[in-house]
Amino acid sequence: MNKLFITLLVLLLISCKVESEKSAFEANMDGEKVWVFSQFNVISEADGMETYYYYGKVAKNMYEGISQNKLNQGFILLQEVKYWGEGDVIYEYKDGENSGELVFRIEDIYKIDLVNKEPVTGVGYEQFEEDQEADSME
Repeated sequence: MNKLFITLLVLLLISCKVESEKSAFEANMDGEKVWVFSQFNVISEADGMETYYYYGKVAKNMYEGISQNKLNQGFILLQEVKYWGEGDVIYEYKDGENSGELVFRIEDIYKIDLVNKEPVTGVGYEQFEEDQEADSME
């Protein structure tokens, strides 16, 4: 009887993990995309922890699932990625080597914010401050 109970318990736990990963997969497949700013804290073997800051497009369902704490494991796909570089300017992640897409573990997300519009490369944070000033003048 105990072996049957333990077997059923193990199967239940495995199915919960598979369902959670399936939910993250399905959320990444959503057709509607939104711009986000995200901070990832990734544990590295040599340095302890690496921090990455990226703008990118993610599936709207993925963002909503994470922000509502319904998705807390699996992978998140960032598309059309942009990053902070030298001089506090935003750069394209896409180049001769990189496709412009990144995948991170959801567990590594430290912060994720919805962004109202696509960040402009070659410009810093002031592009968002100007919008706020224009909105306040209306």
